[in-house]
Amino acid sequence: MIHILDILQIGNKIRELRKERGLTQQAFAQALHVSFQAVSNWERGIAPPDLENLIGIASYFGILVDDLLRQKTEKLILGIDGGGSKTAFAVTTTDGHVLEFFCRNGCNPNDVGLQKALKTICDGISEILVKFPSVSAVFCGIAGVSTGDHGRRMLQSLKEAFPSLTIGVKTDSANLFAMDDEADMAVISGTGSVVFVRNGEGYARLGGWGYLFDRAGSAYDIGRDAVMTALEEEERMEKPSLVSELLRETLKTAKAWDAVGSLYEGGKPLIASLAKVVFQGYGQGDAKAADIIDRNAARLAELLNTGVRLYRVRPRAVAGGGLFEHYGDILRHHLSKHTDVEIVTSELPPIYGACRQSRRLLGDGVPQDFYRNFKNSYKGWKK
Repeated sequence: MIHILDILQIGNKIRELRKERGLTQQAFAQALHVSFQAVSNWERGIAPPDLENLIGIASYFGILVDDLLRQKTEKLILGIDGGGSKTAFAVTTTDGHVLEFFCRNGCNPNDVGLQKALKTICDGISEILVKFPSVSAVFCGIAGVSTGDHGRRMLQSLKEAFPSLTIGVKTDSANLFAMDDEADMAVISGTGSVVFVRNGEGYARLGGWGYLFDRAGSAYDIGRDAVMTALEEEERMEKPSLVSELLRETLKTAKAWDAVGSLYEGGKPLIASLAKVVFQGYGQGDAKAADIIDRNAARLAELLNTGVRLYRVRPRAVAGGGLFEHYGDILRHHLSKHTDVEIVTSELPPIYGACRQSRRLLGDGVPQDFYRNFKNSYKGWKK
């Protein structure tokens, strides 16, 4: 009888081999003359291949059946990148090959509370350990843990829950700093926004006070400014701007005022999601959309300029967060009007930085081919 963990490991091995060949599950199923559902069940650990199919799989990939059945004992690492909107988990080998990647709900303790944040992280780690029991190090780069004693309490709780793991917890800026060793600053613009500056062995924070107090170029700020623009135009009986029309279309309402109740109910996530209508309007030449973006970029630039002035660091910042991921060219263009700080973005997401930090927890450095291996294997997980 095959143990459940062995079934999962066989499934993971089949999936790795299939992805290395660039095959879809459907194409692989056709090559083996089995159903798509059979391949799906193998890879998810629901049912193992029978002996005939094991032989067929091994023959197809030019390996021995023993290679499929041999249990992996290599240490694995887990990186976690947690923000206001989502929490990303990635398992890699020690040399950077991605074996698993998935996202769950956001885990910023300032948004959802420490206990709910911990549940999201613990559930994800537990799910990973069922499939990959050889994970030995976990690094959690989580937005909001620099507030109060969130970081200390989170680390203590995780160590108690998973005593066999080597665990690190820092703010999500640590993920970004791990992606560019030349940058002395990290700027994050997603649901919220913040700038971190290297300061000795730690990081100084500029902004990042939360949506009730921040006014520094986050998706929430931009979405809120779009709503305010529409409300002001209605109040003054002005001709609606394009950004106002796009906003009402998105909210499915004749007037922005009619949506105020639902906006309060939806809160920060809903308002932050409306940033997209501003960038949509910007792309169509709307002047008010351009003004909203430029105004928020100026506020973000002010934090960067303050970091250089106060801490006398190099004017180079690595950027992360949803706005840089989706609208990086636009945001960098407007930032360049207000700061000389070089804004650096990576073709890989911040979860890569979290995995590098996790690798460092093992104590013997990060292999030179870690970046290449991560990049090549992560492609298969991108949607």
